[in-house]
Amino acid sequence: MKQKVGRAMPLAALALLTACVPFAGDTHPCTLIGAPAGIRVEVHPELANRVVDATLTACWDGTCRTRTLPLRETWSEQPVTPGNPVMTTESATAAESPAARTSPTPERVVRPVFAGIRDLPRKPIRVTLVFKNPRGATVLDRQISVTPQPTYPNGRNCSPGGHQARLTVTGEGSLIPR
Repeated sequence: MKQKVGRAMPLAALALLTACVPFAGDTHPCTLIGAPAGIRVEVHPELANRVVDATLTACWDGTCRTRTLPLRETWSEQPVTPGNPVMTTESATAAESPAARTSPTPERVVRPVFAGIRDLPRKPIRVTLVFKNPRGATVLDRQISVTPQPTYPNGRNCSPGGHQARLTVTGEGSLIPR
């Protein structure tokens, strides 16, 4: 019996080592995780709250791609319903207050946006941002030259993902490449 266990241990250790070989040393597992090509835009909240229409146009070698930027997202929290054991600890017979009957006003949330552009090259491109207010007047019309860089979602030892650029728009309307 001891002899059978004695032979099994080295075989088990060998199997364990061969299973771990791709992860040992300098090798790094590359997954199928990718990264889209495009431009990330972060807009100062005060400016974004004055904008209802935003477009980004990226141009290179006579090719232009225009994307709409959803700078704001409208959301509201669901009102808490008295008597709903999941939503509240109140009993089903609790009196409903006037505050519980009114629905909250939707709030505007500013978040970074990503303009996906599949064929974005790794060379200088001209980016134009145009923002308009509710009356249709132009609030911002700026251009900047940026060079998208490859992304490495699996690390630099693996194939790159899409080329990406990042821009920040200040409250005064200045464009800053990141």
